[in-house]
Amino acid sequence: MAVRIELWIDCRVVDGAEQWWDDIEAALAADDREAEFPMLGRVDAYGDVLFEREELGALAADVRRFMSHAPESVRPFLERLTELCEAGGRGTGAELRFLGD
Repeated sequence: MAVRIELWIDCRVVDGAEQWWDDIEAALAADDREAEFPMLGRVDAYGDVLFEREELGALAADVRRFMSHAPESVRPFLERLTELCEAGGRGTGAELRFLGD
């Protein structure tokens, strides 16, 4: 399933990305990794999840730690996701929205 990520700052979309979530979901499910990466574990490929500005640092930290467990094919996306978290952390009224199918 594809997940669209939108960075909202001051009530408008300023950036985003899209990624098939299957490989990430499979890597998280391996050996019960959801507990190790609670922020990433909140993302649902079939639903919507909102991370507020105050949560973006923790999400970025989760993503960085997860990189060594992730398939090589999704690492560029994970780097992009970290960039979106950092950009949102610098903005006021920022939200990072994950929109599943």
